[in-house]
Amino acid sequence: MGVSHNRTMTRLLTLCLLAAPLALSACGTSFEVVRMPGGKLRASSANEAGAYCAKEGGRARMLGMAPGNIDVMFECVKN
Repeated sequence: MGVSHNRTMTRLLTLCLLAAPLALSACGTSFEVVRMPGGKLRASSANEAGAYCAKEGGRARMLGMAPGNIDVMFECVKN
């Protein structure tokens, strides 16, 4: 067990320590909703928008595609 083995173990440990917080933060994220100017909200899918609004005690009203035609724009409407 020489210097080469110790260097390899140090790199592996560093990689694991850096990867752990990223993995944990991904597990804790329930919605990726962004508030846009004018009070509109943006989500990656209609399902995600609906789940977000349901958690807030309402329902999602779709406003159309977000700029770039990847995400959806919506607003939460109280029931």
